[in-house]
Amino acid sequence: MKDAQGVLEFVRVVEQGSFSAAAQLLGMSKAYVSQSVSKLEGRLGVRLLQRTTRKLSLTEAGEIYYRYAQEISRQLSEGEERVRDFQLSPRGRIRVSMVDGGLGEWYLAPVLASFAAQNPGVILDLDLSSRLVDLVGEGFDFAIRVGTLSDSSLLARRLTSFRFGLYASPDYLEREGIVSSPEQLRRHNCLTGATARWVFTLGGKTIEIRPIGSWHSKSGQVLISAAKEGLGIVRTANFYAQEALASGAVVEVLADWTREKTPVWIVCPSGRNIPRRVSCAINFLLDSFCEKTPWADHTP
Repeated sequence: MKDAQGVLEFVRVVEQGSFSAAAQLLGMSKAYVSQSVSKLEGRLGVRLLQRTTRKLSLTEAGEIYYRYAQEISRQLSEGEERVRDFQLSPRGRIRVSMVDGGLGEWYLAPVLASFAAQNPGVILDLDLSSRLVDLVGEGFDFAIRVGTLSDSSLLARRLTSFRFGLYASPDYLEREGIVSSPEQLRRHNCLTGATARWVFTLGGKTIEIRPIGSWHSKSGQVLISAAKEGLGIVRTANFYAQEALASGAVVEVLADWTREKTPVWIVCPSGRNIPRRVSCAINFLLDSFCEKTPWADHTP
Protein backbone atom coordinates (compact mmCIF):
# COMPACT_ATOMS: atom_id res chain seq x y z
CA MET A 1 0.00 0.00 0.00
CA LYS A 2 1.67 3.19 -1.22
CA ASP A 3 -0.94 5.60 0.07
CA ALA A 4 -3.40 5.00 2.91
CA GLN A 5 -5.28 8.27 2.46
CA GLY A 6 -8.99 7.69 2.16
CA VAL A 7 -9.02 4.16 3.61
CA LEU A 8 -10.14 5.13 7.12
CA GLU A 9 -12.47 7.78 5.74
CA PHE A 10 -14.05 5.17 3.46
CA VAL A 11 -14.58 2.76 6.37
CA ARG A 12 -16.18 5.44 8.53
CA VAL A 13 -18.50 6.54 5.71
CA VAL A 14 -19.73 2.98 5.28
CA GLU A 15 -20.12 2.49 9.03
CA GLN A 16 -21.96 5.79 9.57
CA GLY A 17 -24.01 5.61 6.39
CA SER A 18 -23.21 9.12 5.23
CA PHE A 19 -20.34 11.53 4.54
CA SER A 20 -21.72 14.05 7.02
CA ALA A 21 -21.84 11.58 9.93
CA ALA A 22 -18.39 10.23 9.09
CA ALA A 23 -16.95 13.74 8.92
CA GLN A 24 -18.44 14.60 12.31
CA LEU A 25 -17.00 11.43 13.85
CA LEU A 26 -13.56 12.05 12.38
CA GLY A 27 -13.56 15.75 13.21
CA MET A 28 -13.05 16.68 9.56
CA SER A 29 -15.01 18.63 7.02
CA LYS A 30 -17.49 16.79 4.81
CA ALA A 31 -15.65 18.09 1.75
CA TYR A 32 -12.32 16.65 2.92
CA VAL A 33 -13.83 13.22 3.63
CA SER A 34 -15.56 13.15 0.23
CA GLN A 35 -12.37 14.22 -1.52
CA SER A 36 -10.32 11.55 0.30
CA VAL A 37 -12.71 8.77 -0.72
CA SER A 38 -12.75 10.04 -4.31
CA LYS A 39 -8.94 9.99 -4.43
CA LEU A 40 -8.99 6.41 -3.06
CA GLU A 41 -11.38 5.39 -5.83
CA GLY A 42 -9.13 7.12 -8.33
CA ARG A 43 -6.07 5.18 -7.17
CA LEU A 44 -7.97 1.88 -7.30
CA GLY A 45 -9.58 2.66 -10.63
CA VAL A 46 -13.04 1.55 -9.44
CA ARG A 47 -16.06 3.11 -7.84
CA LEU A 48 -16.52 1.92 -4.24
CA LEU A 49 -19.67 3.83 -3.31
CA GLN A 50 -22.88 4.40 -5.20
CA ARG A 51 -23.98 7.93 -4.33
CA THR A 52 -27.51 9.26 -4.75
CA THR A 53 -29.28 12.17 -3.09
CA ARG A 54 -31.16 9.80 -0.81
CA LYS A 55 -28.98 6.73 -0.45
CA LEU A 56 -25.36 5.66 -0.10
CA SER A 57 -24.51 2.05 -0.91
CA LEU A 58 -21.50 -0.10 -1.67
CA THR A 59 -20.76 -1.27 -5.16
CA GLU A 60 -19.69 -4.88 -5.72
CA ALA A 61 -16.04 -3.76 -5.70
CA GLY A 62 -16.75 -1.65 -2.64
CA GLU A 63 -18.08 -4.66 -0.72
CA ILE A 64 -14.89 -6.58 -1.45
CA TYR A 65 -12.59 -3.70 -0.55
CA TYR A 66 -14.54 -2.83 2.60
CA ARG A 67 -13.82 -6.22 4.17
CA TYR A 68 -10.08 -5.58 3.90
CA ALA A 69 -10.25 -1.90 4.79
CA GLN A 70 -12.34 -2.68 7.87
CA GLU A 71 -9.63 -5.05 9.14
CA ILE A 72 -6.95 -2.41 8.54
CA SER A 73 -9.02 0.11 10.48
CA ARG A 74 -9.48 -2.33 13.37
CA GLN A 75 -5.76 -3.10 13.57
CA LEU A 76 -4.81 0.58 13.47
CA SER A 77 -7.26 1.39 16.25
CA GLU A 78 -5.93 -1.48 18.32
CA GLY A 79 -2.37 -0.37 17.65
CA GLU A 80 -3.16 3.18 18.79
CA GLU A 81 -4.70 1.81 21.99
CA ARG A 82 -1.65 -0.37 22.67
CA VAL A 83 0.71 2.57 22.11
CA ARG A 84 -1.35 4.78 24.41
CA ASP A 85 -1.24 2.02 27.01
CA PHE A 86 2.54 2.29 27.12
CA GLN A 87 2.17 5.84 28.35
CA LEU A 88 -0.09 4.82 31.21
CA SER A 89 -0.12 2.36 34.07
CA PRO A 90 -2.24 -0.77 33.45
CA ARG A 91 -5.93 -0.31 34.03
CA GLY A 92 -9.12 -2.27 33.52
CA ARG A 93 -10.59 -5.61 34.58
CA ILE A 94 -8.57 -8.84 34.49
CA ARG A 95 -10.42 -12.15 34.89
CA VAL A 96 -8.25 -15.03 36.09
CA SER A 97 -9.12 -18.67 36.62
CA MET A 98 -6.80 -20.52 38.96
CA VAL A 99 -6.61 -23.74 40.94
CA ASP A 100 -8.19 -23.70 44.37
CA GLY A 101 -6.52 -24.92 47.53
CA GLY A 102 -3.08 -24.03 48.86
CA LEU A 103 -1.40 -23.24 45.55
CA GLY A 104 -3.99 -20.66 44.54
CA GLU A 105 -4.83 -19.27 47.96
CA TRP A 106 -1.38 -19.24 49.58
CA TYR A 107 0.94 -18.45 46.69
CA LEU A 108 -0.77 -17.24 43.49
CA ALA A 109 -3.46 -14.92 44.91
CA PRO A 110 -1.00 -13.02 47.17
CA VAL A 111 1.28 -12.33 44.19
CA LEU A 112 -1.65 -10.96 42.19
CA ALA A 113 -2.68 -8.91 45.24
CA SER A 114 0.79 -7.31 45.19
CA PHE A 115 0.32 -6.56 41.49
CA ALA A 116 -3.05 -4.94 42.19
CA ALA A 117 -1.55 -2.87 45.00
CA GLN A 118 1.10 -1.52 42.63
CA ASN A 119 -1.46 -0.85 39.86
CA PRO A 120 -4.57 0.73 41.41
CA GLY A 121 -6.21 1.13 38.00
CA VAL A 122 -6.54 -2.64 37.68
CA ILE A 123 -9.60 -4.61 38.82
CA LEU A 124 -8.79 -8.29 39.44
CA ASP A 125 -11.51 -10.93 39.33
CA LEU A 126 -10.15 -14.27 40.62
CA ASP A 127 -12.10 -17.49 40.18
CA LEU A 128 -10.55 -20.25 42.31
CA SER A 129 -11.94 -23.58 41.19
CA SER A 130 -10.83 -27.08 40.23
CA ARG A 131 -13.02 -27.08 37.12
CA LEU A 132 -11.55 -26.58 33.64
CA VAL A 133 -13.09 -23.30 32.45
CA ASP A 134 -13.70 -22.25 28.86
CA LEU A 135 -11.39 -19.23 28.66
CA VAL A 136 -12.99 -17.66 25.58
CA GLY A 137 -16.60 -18.65 26.23
CA GLU A 138 -16.51 -17.50 29.86
CA GLY A 139 -14.49 -14.36 29.24
CA PHE A 140 -11.29 -15.18 31.16
CA ASP A 141 -8.07 -13.35 30.27
CA PHE A 142 -5.82 -16.17 31.46
CA ALA A 143 -5.78 -19.22 33.69
CA ILE A 144 -3.37 -21.11 35.94
CA ARG A 145 -3.38 -24.84 35.19
CA VAL A 146 -1.50 -27.77 36.66
CA GLY A 147 -0.03 -30.86 35.02
CA THR A 148 -0.31 -31.95 31.38
CA LEU A 149 -2.15 -29.49 29.13
CA SER A 150 -4.90 -31.06 27.05
CA ASP A 151 -5.83 -28.02 24.92
CA SER A 152 -3.13 -27.37 22.31
CA SER A 153 -4.95 -24.26 21.03
CA LEU A 154 -3.93 -22.24 24.11
CA LEU A 155 -0.79 -20.16 24.50
CA ALA A 156 1.14 -21.55 27.47
CA ARG A 157 4.00 -20.28 29.64
CA ARG A 158 5.52 -22.45 32.37
CA LEU A 159 5.24 -20.64 35.70
CA THR A 160 6.74 -23.07 38.21
CA SER A 161 6.50 -26.68 39.38
CA PHE A 162 6.04 -28.72 42.55
CA ARG A 163 6.38 -32.34 43.70
CA PHE A 164 3.97 -34.80 45.25
CA GLY A 165 5.83 -36.22 48.26
CA LEU A 166 5.15 -38.73 51.01
CA TYR A 167 5.15 -37.44 54.58
CA ALA A 168 4.71 -38.91 58.03
CA SER A 169 5.44 -37.90 61.61
CA PRO A 170 8.60 -39.26 63.28
CA ASP A 171 6.38 -40.80 65.99
CA TYR A 172 4.36 -42.75 63.43
CA LEU A 173 7.46 -44.12 61.70
CA GLU A 174 9.02 -45.08 65.02
CA ARG A 175 5.83 -46.91 66.00
CA GLU A 176 5.01 -48.58 62.66
CA GLY A 177 8.42 -48.91 61.06
CA ILE A 178 10.54 -47.12 58.46
CA VAL A 179 9.41 -47.37 54.83
CA SER A 180 12.20 -48.29 52.40
CA SER A 181 10.21 -49.21 49.29
CA PRO A 182 6.77 -48.34 47.82
CA GLU A 183 5.57 -51.95 48.27
CA GLN A 184 5.85 -51.56 52.05
CA LEU A 185 3.17 -48.85 51.95
CA ARG A 186 0.56 -51.61 51.57
CA ARG A 187 0.94 -52.47 55.26
CA HIS A 188 0.80 -48.85 56.43
CA ASN A 189 -2.11 -46.55 57.18
CA CYS A 190 -2.17 -44.31 54.09
CA LEU A 191 -3.98 -41.01 54.41
CA THR A 192 -5.69 -40.72 51.03
CA GLY A 193 -6.69 -37.71 48.96
CA ALA A 194 -8.13 -37.18 45.49
CA THR A 195 -6.23 -39.99 43.74
CA ALA A 196 -7.12 -43.67 44.11
CA ARG A 197 -3.63 -44.88 43.23
CA TRP A 198 -0.11 -43.80 44.00
CA VAL A 199 2.52 -44.18 41.26
CA PHE A 200 6.26 -44.15 41.97
CA THR A 201 9.17 -44.13 39.52
CA LEU A 202 12.87 -44.66 40.08
CA GLY A 203 15.58 -45.61 37.59
CA GLY A 204 13.10 -46.67 34.93
CA LYS A 205 11.12 -48.81 37.39
CA THR A 206 7.49 -47.91 38.07
CA ILE A 207 5.45 -49.20 41.01
CA GLU A 208 1.73 -48.55 41.50
CA ILE A 209 -0.16 -49.13 44.73
CA ARG A 210 -3.74 -48.53 45.83
CA PRO A 211 -3.48 -46.89 49.25
CA ILE A 212 -5.79 -47.90 52.08
CA GLY A 213 -6.19 -45.97 55.30
CA SER A 214 -8.44 -44.55 57.99
CA TRP A 215 -8.35 -40.90 56.89
CA HIS A 216 -9.53 -39.39 53.62
CA SER A 217 -9.69 -35.79 52.42
CA LYS A 218 -9.18 -33.90 49.18
CA SER A 219 -7.56 -31.07 51.14
CA GLY A 220 -3.76 -31.19 51.30
CA GLN A 221 -3.78 -29.06 54.43
CA VAL A 222 -6.17 -31.47 56.17
CA LEU A 223 -4.02 -34.45 55.16
CA ILE A 224 -0.85 -32.85 56.53
CA SER A 225 -2.65 -32.05 59.79
CA ALA A 226 -3.56 -35.72 60.16
CA ALA A 227 0.02 -36.79 59.37
CA LYS A 228 1.34 -34.41 62.04
CA GLU A 229 -0.89 -36.16 64.56
CA GLY A 230 0.72 -39.49 63.72
CA LEU A 231 -2.27 -41.02 61.93
CA GLY A 232 -0.27 -42.34 59.00
CA ILE A 233 1.55 -41.55 55.74
CA VAL A 234 0.21 -38.90 53.40
CA ARG A 235 0.91 -38.16 49.76
CA THR A 236 0.42 -34.50 48.93
CA ALA A 237 2.02 -31.52 47.19
CA ASN A 238 5.26 -30.38 48.80
CA PHE A 239 4.01 -26.82 49.33
CA TYR A 240 1.43 -28.17 51.82
CA ALA A 241 4.20 -29.88 53.78
CA GLN A 242 6.69 -26.99 53.85
CA GLU A 243 5.87 -25.65 57.31
CA ALA A 244 5.53 -29.09 58.92
CA LEU A 245 8.85 -30.17 57.41
CA ALA A 246 10.60 -27.05 58.65
CA SER A 247 9.34 -27.59 62.20
CA GLY A 248 10.12 -31.31 62.22
CA ALA A 249 6.47 -32.28 62.70
CA VAL A 250 6.77 -34.53 59.63
CA VAL A 251 9.62 -36.01 57.64
CA GLU A 252 9.70 -37.05 54.00
CA VAL A 253 9.40 -40.72 53.09
CA LEU A 254 10.75 -42.39 49.91
CA ALA A 255 12.10 -39.09 48.58
CA ASP A 256 14.06 -40.84 45.82
CA TRP A 257 10.79 -42.21 44.42
CA THR A 258 8.97 -38.84 44.33
CA ARG A 259 11.33 -36.51 42.47
CA GLU A 260 9.11 -36.07 39.42
CA LYS A 261 7.94 -32.46 39.05
CA THR A 262 4.39 -31.37 38.22
CA PRO A 263 4.38 -28.24 36.03
CA VAL A 264 2.23 -25.17 36.67
CA TRP A 265 1.22 -23.20 33.56
CA ILE A 266 -0.16 -19.80 32.64
CA VAL A 267 -2.46 -20.26 29.64
CA CYS A 268 -4.14 -17.65 27.42
CA PRO A 269 -6.49 -17.85 24.43
CA SER A 270 -4.54 -17.84 21.18
CA GLY A 271 -5.30 -15.84 18.06
CA ARG A 272 -5.75 -12.49 19.79
CA ASN A 273 -3.57 -9.66 21.01
CA ILE A 274 -3.12 -9.69 24.77
CA PRO A 275 -4.08 -6.33 26.37
CA ARG A 276 -1.26 -4.61 28.21
CA ARG A 277 -2.96 -4.92 31.61
CA VAL A 278 -3.11 -8.70 31.12
CA SER A 279 0.47 -9.05 29.87
CA CYS A 280 1.67 -6.95 32.83
CA ALA A 281 -0.11 -9.26 35.29
CA ILE A 282 1.32 -12.36 33.59
CA ASN A 283 4.85 -10.95 33.58
CA PHE A 284 4.49 -10.01 37.24
CA LEU A 285 3.65 -13.63 38.07
CA LEU A 286 6.51 -14.96 35.94
CA ASP A 287 8.99 -12.57 37.56
CA SER A 288 7.81 -13.58 41.03
CA PHE A 289 8.48 -17.27 40.37
CA CYS A 290 11.45 -17.02 37.98
CA GLU A 291 14.33 -17.44 40.43
CA LYS A 292 12.97 -19.93 42.96
CA THR A 293 9.66 -21.38 43.98
CA PRO A 294 8.31 -19.80 47.19
CA TRP A 295 8.19 -23.23 48.83
CA ALA A 296 11.51 -24.77 49.82
CA ASP A 297 12.40 -28.20 48.47
CA HIS A 298 13.32 -30.28 51.49
CA THR A 299 14.24 -33.37 49.49
CA PRO A 300 17.42 -34.83 51.05
